[in-house]
Amino acid sequence: MKKLIVSLVLVVLVTIASLGWSISEFASFYHQEDDQPNPANQLAALTLMGTGLAKTLDNHQLQSQAFLTSWNQHNIEQLALMGSVEFILPPTLKAQFDTDKFLMLESDEGISLHYLLSSTGQVLNITTPLIIENDSGLNLNRLYTMLFYLGVVLILLLWVSPLIRRLINLSQATQAFGMGELQQRIAVSKTSYIGTIEAEFNRMADRIQQLLDDNKLLSRAVSHDLKTPIARLRFGIEALEETQNPQLKIKYFQRINRDLDTMEDLVMTLLSYARLGQGDIPLNRQTIELNAWLQNKVLDHDDGEHQIELLSIPQAVTVNVDPKYLSMQMNNLLSNAQRFSCSHIRVSLVVEHQVLWIHVDDDGQGIDELEAMQVIKPFVRGKHSRGNMGHGMGLAIVDRIGLWMGSKLHISRAPELGGARLSLAFESCSISDSAV
Repeated sequence: MKKLIVSLVLVVLVTIASLGWSISEFASFYHQEDDQPNPANQLAALTLMGTGLAKTLDNHQLQSQAFLTSWNQHNIEQLALMGSVEFILPPTLKAQFDTDKFLMLESDEGISLHYLLSSTGQVLNITTPLIIENDSGLNLNRLYTMLFYLGVVLILLLWVSPLIRRLINLSQATQAFGMGELQQRIAVSKTSYIGTIEAEFNRMADRIQQLLDDNKLLSRAVSHDLKTPIARLRFGIEALEETQNPQLKIKYFQRINRDLDTMEDLVMTLLSYARLGQGDIPLNRQTIELNAWLQNKVLDHDDGEHQIELLSIPQAVTVNVDPKYLSMQMNNLLSNAQRFSCSHIRVSLVVEHQVLWIHVDDDGQGIDELEAMQVIKPFVRGKHSRGNMGHGMGLAIVDRIGLWMGSKLHISRAPELGGARLSLAFESCSISDSAV
């Protein structure tokens, strides 16, 4: 929205300044190229001259005809003297002429000025080919004004048209999404004025679709995974009611407790995943040094059955994360490696192209490339994990945490051990030159 406001203000200011300057320069150039004198000024000067000439001829009658002949030979404006009786006018103009002693008449051939000589009773006529265009300055001003506003409107339309198209696309995508087309997204352009709004719409759509998909998965998985322990509980209670053997009762009680533990573990896993799905959990970020932190984490998971090897780096590496959720990620990765490895697990810390990687490799059967995107979904297991304990939620939790904490999960094949490689990538880290 900030980009939209700034661009709108800039377009308006630049449009007004550039169009105003261009029209002003054009008008100045137009008037500079016009070498002809202003007809209105010429007529005013001629009228003033005629007034003085009429007074002179009225007071000095001698040689007036010779003066007129000489004038007419050297000037385009022609002078003539005639009797007032011969100067025939309509009554209204006649009365005006007698009062003002001056009359100006205009025709297609030009303009004629008439002066009444009171002493001699004659009329001085001055004819000129000048033609005055009425309101020429006003017409030019109107033309320039119309050009200015037309230019402003055109430029604003050019600016607004992409915005209108983007808004129409946003409206259509919103309507389609509301009608159930959850895959509807908007192609965000870097030059879009509402790119932030479009990106927020896409994030909202992704979030809603993810929530709906999670609800479907959780509903199917819960109904499936809870059926087995509930059925075992029912059979155990029925068997407990029917037997009178104290040893069998103890055995049945132990089985019921195990089934209850399984159900409790499933419910706690579901609650944890649902809580992580909210995405608004406050992170208590702290700066931790990974070499020492991973060493403690490996020692905590030493079960005596698997060889866990830690490959650290000589430099001190620090990341800014929430230790609680990073520990949750590593616990799931190490537990997954212990569950599917044969005997050897390797945890390595690597820095490649300013990206910090924590690799957890095992020597098990690994995860197929086609299954890599499926096993991060809740309650989805790979083909090699069937028959093992667990609910298929570990990697889903690791992936969910990585999305909003910046420690993304990547699944590949361990290059040396041959099993699965589960990696966490940190794009923001600090590496010091001092040895650990």
